[in-house]
Amino acid sequence: MDRCEAYGHFAVKCVELARTTDSPRNRSIMLQMALVWLRLAEYAAKTTARKEPTEFIRPATVDGEQTQHIG
Repeated sequence: MDRCEAYGHFAVKCVELARTTDSPRNRSIMLQMALVWLRLAEYAAKTTARKEPTEFIRPATVDGEQTQHIG
C-alpha cells in the first residue's frame, strides 16, 4: 500500500467512525479529519506524480566523473 492509498484508507476509517458515534461534536471532528486525510492523499499523489519522471534521469558523466546539473 502506497502513501496515497494509506491516506485514503484513513479517511474512510474516519467516516466509518463518524457514522458510529452518537456525539455530534465527535462526528464533526471525525469528518474534518477525513477531509484532511483526503487532502493529504491528493497532495501525495501530486508530489509522487512530479517525482516519477525524474527517477529515470541518470546523472551525466564526463570521463567517468559525475557532473552536476544546474536548474
